[in-house]
This record gives sequence, structure tokens and C-alpha cells, in this order.
Amino acid sequence: MSTNRRRGRPRDPAVEWAILRATLALLDDGGYERLRMADVGSRAGVGLGSLYRRWPTKYALVVDALRAAAPSRGVEPTDDPVEDLVSCLTSFAEKVGRRGALLAALLTDPASEMAAAVREAELHPARESAVEQLRRIIGPVPDLQTRADCGLALIVQHLLLQGSVPGETEIRERILPLMTAADRESARHVAD
Repeated sequence: MSTNRRRGRPRDPAVEWAILRATLALLDDGGYERLRMADVGSRAGVGLGSLYRRWPTKYALVVDALRAAAPSRGVEPTDDPVEDLVSCLTSFAEKVGRRGALLAALLTDPASEMAAAVREAELHPARESAVEQLRRIIGPVPDLQTRADCGLALIVQHLLLQGSVPGETEIRERILPLMTAADRESARHVAD
């Protein structure tokens, strides 16, 4: 008989999803600082014990809720790495456009737990996906991570300056060439 078996009922995925949805709704309503575990439990219809068994901290709960709300983490590779990178960047842009309050947390209080949760759940996976797709296009160049960061940063900057995220066409025509340019001279000509 194994001593690693869990006692009690198996966890209900519907309960977990209700908790994650309640967390996202409360985040949207009042932000991270006003989010209380008791409010999440009440809104999801579960007790605090059930909530804390699944997520011992508010931070862990928020990270999981943000991850659950995100579309699939990576882009399923196809035979066209350029299209895969465009898809990755477009997905990131759509996510940034939908969750502006999260971006605000990064800008207004970058050292906060909320900003850390956004980085862990949203930015780091987007960066990893962009790096992987970019590697397939240009190979393992020394500045690969910087190029990926620049692509994501240009999407955020577009939102800040224009009030909206760039669409697929703009990503394809303006951001992608900067990320994939063979050298600085090529990148300068694309930007002009």
C-alpha cells in the first residue's frame, strides 16, 4: 500500500476553475491589493480551507489565475517559423490589450507582488515563446533574447503611445523586420 496516496475526495476541476474565474474578476474589479482570499472563496462558493489547500498564498493563486486565463502558452510549431513568430507576437498583443490593468501594475509599482505575478505568468512565457520562434528563424545569435525583448517591448510601447496594440499587419511589417534584421544597418533601414 502506497503512503503517497491522497486522502479524501479527488479535487473537482470545476471548483478550481470557479476559483480562478472569481480571482480574475476580483482582480479586474479592485486590483491585487484589494483582492482578499475570503472574497475569492465567497464569490466562487468555496470555503477558505478548500481555497488554501489549493493555493497557500494570494500570489500563487493570482499567478495560476493569470496562467489559466491566457490562451495556450506557446505557439505550436509549423513549417513556417516566420508565421509562428507573427502568431506569438499577435497573441501577446491581444493579451496586453485585454488586460491593461495588469500592465498598469508593472508601470506604477514594478516591485509589487502583482507586478511579479504578471511577469511570472504573462511576460516570461511570452518571452520564452518569442525567443524559441526567433531562434528558428535566425539561429542562435548572441543577441537573441534582446531581439525577442525588443519585439515585446515595441508592442507595449505601441499601446502606451497609440492607445491600442498593433495589429497583425503592423507586427509583420514593422516589428518583425527589426527582430530578424541581420545587422544594425539592416535594422536602421527598416525603421526609416
